[in-house]
Amino acid sequence: MQVLSNCSRWLLDSPTVEVYLYIVRYPLMPAVAVLRGAAILETQRRMRHNFQDRERWRNPDWRTKFVAWWEGYDLAALSRLARTAPASRLPLRGPVAALGSAAPAAALPPEAPRPDADLERLENLQLDRQGEPVWSVARTEGAQMLWGQDCVGPGDSQWMVESVRSFGLNPAKSVLDLSAGLGGPARGIVDSYDTWVTGLEMSPLLAKLGMERSKALGVSKKAPIGHYDPEHFNQAGSFDLVLADRVMHRVRDKENFLDRVCDCVKPKGGVLLFDYVIEGTPSSWESWNGWRDSEPLEVYPWSATRMADELTQRNLDLRISEDLTQFHRRQAVDRVRRLGEALKTAVPEPRVLKALARELALWWSRLRVLGSGLRFCRYVAMRPT
Repeated sequence: MQVLSNCSRWLLDSPTVEVYLYIVRYPLMPAVAVLRGAAILETQRRMRHNFQDRERWRNPDWRTKFVAWWEGYDLAALSRLARTAPASRLPLRGPVAALGSAAPAAALPPEAPRPDADLERLENLQLDRQGEPVWSVARTEGAQMLWGQDCVGPGDSQWMVESVRSFGLNPAKSVLDLSAGLGGPARGIVDSYDTWVTGLEMSPLLAKLGMERSKALGVSKKAPIGHYDPEHFNQAGSFDLVLADRVMHRVRDKENFLDRVCDCVKPKGGVLLFDYVIEGTPSSWESWNGWRDSEPLEVYPWSATRMADELTQRNLDLRISEDLTQFHRRQAVDRVRRLGEALKTAVPEPRVLKALARELALWWSRLRVLGSGLRFCRYVAMRPT
């Protein structure tokens, strides 16, 4: 506890901790200190273990030399490899062939593909501006700690279920979700209205994990999740409702994207959009530029008026244009408070901790501009007969 106490005093100056503290003020301070302190202790423990292990082989005592001779190891060769191999090299497999009477090692069978190799490949299909995966398995785990099971952003499945209630969904109708994520909201709509939801997601990794989750829950036919590129969107078929949560501001060619969206809507069908839009002049250009720089990918937000005009120009009847900025902020802040309570009883492993810190830093930069030049709005439009 004394070590954690010392860590806590040092951690108060950390920029990452400011992310936690500014959002929820002081209730999160003990949880953050323990979380970061545990991560530091774990890192130090691993470093000590690796150093001691390397030193044992580089400077063996007589017991180690005897065991190595008996088992047929060449310690001199191992020492040379340890000095020349890169730090990231995988551990040696099997015995090293030694000079003398020791029999040569048998050829090792080819290494079987690791179960997570496909997920790593999908992670690297979508990289941010620093060359890092936009979404990783660790980030999905951290995001779910923050936002809830099968959710990767504010607004859980029940919130989306309530948002689409006015569209009168039933088993004879179909929905296209262009912001499927891990598929939680899509499956919630299926469970509540017994309707059919086709989920599309920009992240290859999230689409893969979302589809696996739908299969595991037995709704792969009613709530399939697939990958798509909104810049080249051309979905076949037509739907009674097309919805997208925080997608438009990430699309460069929004005019073409909206054209394709309207092509998917049946007569008397609806469009439901939640998105970030520009409103006036930012109160702080430093915060505004900080937000744009912190986003993993480029953002291209329209103004609130432009969004409404573009929907109207496509022969859609714009029914609702609503500012939900304060509600959106409360969603995020409430979730961070819940996270603080959860961290008092459970600390994630270091890889998830790192991803969680990144997620919080991203949302900190968003909250700084929400209501100060950036707004979160809801648009409901209907296609006439």
